[in-house]
Amino acid sequence: MVDLKEEDIEFIIGRVQPKIAASLSQTSLNNRKDLEQDLKEMIICKIKEAKIDNNVPGFFEYLHIKKEEQL
Repeated sequence: MVDLKEEDIEFIIGRVQPKIAASLSQTSLNNRKDLEQDLKEMIICKIKEAKIDNNVPGFFEYLHIKKEEQL
């Protein structure tokens, strides 16, 4: 489980807010608030469940790894 600060979660939600708004425009006004809350809750849960690897290789390191895999 990923340990995120509240600011991190708010940043991520802010980045996907336009997509959430576009999706909400396709539903009735009566259900939008509940659906928006449900969508944000699901996004937060999925983010927290994600396994994040901080050891991402650089470009040349990645090429070297791929070259070794081909051998």
